[in-house]
Amino acid sequence: MQSDSPFASPDLSFSDKLKISLQPAIFLRSLLASATIWLLMASAMPSYASLIFHGRLAGYFAAGLGIVLVSQVIIISVTSIFCSDHATLVIPQSPTAVIQGLIASSVVAAAPAEMSPEALFPLVYGIIALSSIFTAGFLLLLGIARAGGLVRYIPYPIVGGFLAGLGWLIFNAGFGVVADFRLSAESLPLLMEGGVLARWLPSALFALCALVLQVRVKSPLIMPSVILASLILYYAWAALIVGDANALAEAGWHLPIVPDALNWQLLDFAAIKQIDLSMISASAGGVLTLMVVYTLNVFFRAGAQELVVGRELDFNRECKVNGMANIISGAAGGGIVGYHAPASSALVEIMGVYGRLVGVILAFMFGLTLVFGSALFSLVPRFLPAGLLMFFGLQFMKEWLLESWSKLPRQDYITVLAIALATGLFGLLPGIVLGLVVAILFFVLEYSRMNVIKQELFGGVHGSNLDRSYAESQFLQKEGQKILILRLQGYVFFGSAYRFYERVKSFISNVDNHPLEFIILDFKSVRGFDVSSINDFKKLKRLTDRHDIELLISSARPHLQPDLARGEIVDGRPNKPQFFDDLEHALEWCENKLLEGADLLAAARVTVEQQLAQQAIIDSRDVSALHKYLEVIETKAGDVVCHQGDESDALYFIESGRVDVLLQGDGQEVLRLRSMTAGTVIGEVGFYLNKARTASIVVTEAGVLQRLSLDALQQMEASDPQTASTLHVFITRVLSDRLSTTNRVIQDLMD
Repeated sequence: MQSDSPFASPDLSFSDKLKISLQPAIFLRSLLASATIWLLMASAMPSYASLIFHGRLAGYFAAGLGIVLVSQVIIISVTSIFCSDHATLVIPQSPTAVIQGLIASSVVAAAPAEMSPEALFPLVYGIIALSSIFTAGFLLLLGIARAGGLVRYIPYPIVGGFLAGLGWLIFNAGFGVVADFRLSAESLPLLMEGGVLARWLPSALFALCALVLQVRVKSPLIMPSVILASLILYYAWAALIVGDANALAEAGWHLPIVPDALNWQLLDFAAIKQIDLSMISASAGGVLTLMVVYTLNVFFRAGAQELVVGRELDFNRECKVNGMANIISGAAGGGIVGYHAPASSALVEIMGVYGRLVGVILAFMFGLTLVFGSALFSLVPRFLPAGLLMFFGLQFMKEWLLESWSKLPRQDYITVLAIALATGLFGLLPGIVLGLVVAILFFVLEYSRMNVIKQELFGGVHGSNLDRSYAESQFLQKEGQKILILRLQGYVFFGSAYRFYERVKSFISNVDNHPLEFIILDFKSVRGFDVSSINDFKKLKRLTDRHDIELLISSARPHLQPDLARGEIVDGRPNKPQFFDDLEHALEWCENKLLEGADLLAAARVTVEQQLAQQAIIDSRDVSALHKYLEVIETKAGDVVCHQGDESDALYFIESGRVDVLLQGDGQEVLRLRSMTAGTVIGEVGFYLNKARTASIVVTEAGVLQRLSLDALQQMEASDPQTASTLHVFITRVLSDRLSTTNRVIQDLMD
């Protein structure tokens, strides 16, 4: 719907845009746009006044209409200049006017029966003004607290459904202007009655004609042209056929006649002191309702304006400017709260004009209305504002009920349709509530379809980062299938937790020839879970206990651990931590248990001869020859074998003990890359590449290392080439085995 006008460009300054808008052709369009919006609102303003000042205060209708006009002049002057988007137009609207009318009625009911209307009016007016100030103050605080961005969390289909439902309400309001009733099942028979048909049919024809022309002819002059042609036809019909336009006005074909003098008066702050506690308590519920309805409407209508104009708004600024404008209005003689009008913003875009100038002109027009009263109202035929309302209503419904069918996924379209129907049948607030409920239901369904299991791995492929001897590694590659690793993700709730439980149950029952002995649940990517999901974890614990499977929890965040412990999902024993700090420690614990069962963990020392013999590539002569070139180093915990950045002048065979490979980051953080035990080799990569050490090697358990220096290797290659060749083959196999393991892990992760 947005136009190609330059006023949406952020590259132009305010003064540049103002110069463009003052060009004769564009200024004329701005006048026509302001007049059109005035027509839209003029039909509703008397009803707002009558909603508040009726019954015992019916004599103050003229003053009430003056209050509505003053509210409009102040609000639109402030917001059109200072809001974040030039097309923003803020006006008093019926949902909040109805609530303010209820507040006034509650005050009147709480007042003494003998109180005169003269004494009652300033009290009611004071409470109305204060309700506007308190309500707008709450929105202002939201903007100051930068909470306006909450509107970004409203799903797109909800805003679309809101616009579609708003379109129906706007369309239906057109019937209220010309026929004094809204469309419903009960009112349908009345539509075809002669007098009623003659009232609404011209409005409907105007709306359809404007809609068709606006789609087919891309010109900003379409709307004012249709309005002007309609006025000419109407007054020609009144003069030539009826013969008396004044008679038509008296028969109700024009907007209602209001007093020439609107008798508006400033808020009497002295009268506010006379408001007693009963009046305040009677109006408190209405004021709270007004705050909720007003805030929701600002959020939803501002979000709707974004869709209408195709530009982002600064919602914090919108809240602050809107709130401040209504506060000024309430304190300066207004008091009818206003908020965004997407239909008016749509007209600004259609006509390609500068919204800030349109707002200033519109405020001036309302000022003239305040001065001249009925002289302006009585000239406007009802069918025109009614037709404009029907046009904008049809346009919103066309875009969001017809065109969105081919643009939105079916689930989102159902949400739009449901909200539109609820809004049309029950009103805006029920429609919004239904939209939120539908969105939550769809979210729950969609989220429950997400797999809470991020990755499914087996220990035979994805082992711990502890390098073990050749014999231990070969055993774990075969028997590691008894370790199932489930890396979980997201937020676990009742829907996804049940699917997770069913998946694990299928693992336990379908593992062929390799019954599981360990299941590790890694919570590293889990942000949280709801209480109901604990029940599914309990069922999993009972299931694993029945099958003699150890259930381990790793990487659980501190705030999750108490719930898991209370749910008896973990069982801490002297030789088993209740929670493992990370997946690597949990894997290492499981691997140790498997090795203990095979009597392989007891080998605390693996000599160099044994390391080479395990791969069957060396005989006794080569072993004795190799020892001439090795240097025995006895280590204790804390010894640094080499520092990160050192020259790689040696490699080391670990005969006993344990070392950690540590990477020093830019700050103080130190990352453990791997751990290595008896029967492994360290430092060989940098040694063969002749590059500086990429990490430090620190002893964590005392033991014995066999050091082979670069000089010793060169001597070996010169005097004992057979032994050197055997050593090179051994290192090649070690590196190839590590590469093969890495490839299997990558393949498993990709699957």
